[in-house]
Amino acid sequence: MSASLALPPHQDQHLVDDLETALLAAGSQRQNLDRKNVPSELLGRANNTRLVWFTLVDWAWIAAFWVGMTYAPTWTYPLWVVLIAGRIHSFGVILHDAAHQSIKRKSWQIRIVEIFAGYPMASTLNAMRYHHIRHHRDSGMAADPYFKPKVAGRPLIFFLIWLRHILLVPLWMIRGPYGLLAYLIPGMRNSYARVFLQDKSGEDLTHLRELIDCCKAELGQVVVHAGLFTFAYFRPEEALFYYFIPAIVAALFAGHRVLVEHNYTPVTDRRMETIMRTTVDHNMNWLGRIFLAPRNIGFHIAHHLHPQVALENLPKLRQWYLHNHPEVYPNQRTGNGL
Repeated sequence: MSASLALPPHQDQHLVDDLETALLAAGSQRQNLDRKNVPSELLGRANNTRLVWFTLVDWAWIAAFWVGMTYAPTWTYPLWVVLIAGRIHSFGVILHDAAHQSIKRKSWQIRIVEIFAGYPMASTLNAMRYHHIRHHRDSGMAADPYFKPKVAGRPLIFFLIWLRHILLVPLWMIRGPYGLLAYLIPGMRNSYARVFLQDKSGEDLTHLRELIDCCKAELGQVVVHAGLFTFAYFRPEEALFYYFIPAIVAALFAGHRVLVEHNYTPVTDRRMETIMRTTVDHNMNWLGRIFLAPRNIGFHIAHHLHPQVALENLPKLRQWYLHNHPEVYPNQRTGNGL
């Protein structure tokens, strides 16, 4: 294994600090390309109170859309579904921003984000952090949970993989009780990690503290989903039309986003120019930023170069790279998909 790929063993809590260390160690082969040259004012990190505010704003929009759905003509229902799905998709991006923080204990703000942004799109902070930080650390490598080499240049395969995201919300709802059982039954932990957290390490994870924490964290989501299914039992139409259908559409939005964020070229290093070559900026116009890439997540190259930078800072960060490194930072969207 090359020096740029050598990493410490799994940490008990999470890999956020490990990710930053790995990216800094990889550096760049270009003399003038260095993360340290980026102005500090462009590198502001996520603020927990701000993440709570983003969550509350999205819930306010959803409440307004629910009112519209209730009183508008029936034929407008698809419009309301798409609008609500865009905000549920945004919840995932907000939780994702929280997942990039180097924390071992959840503050009250993070708890609010996890409950009100994470649970509605069927994820805990721990689960998001487990698979997403590994994606950043091993992007384009065999251990990357999101790496799908069969997608490259094959629209039909892209479409079929995208379509299976219809099952994402039901699958992640199953993840909760399965994870709780895995907390109690160690023999279930490896399958929990590989099926639900997309772990590709091939290691025995039975006693990995980070995984056990993921299992334990499922309790809150299971309780909330139990309440949701109780509501669905008594009010099935409301649950279906106001939540489940929009959530499935949100999963399709998220699936499309994840599939177009990279060009699926296998890599063997984490250098800055490699990240720029294999990562894709997409859906940066106003329409894309509402539905397919909310909260600036479409400014994806800058995000992979600086994973802990708050999403609201990514547009200016991208402009800095385009101005200072136009020879290496792609100026147009290139990648896969429909």
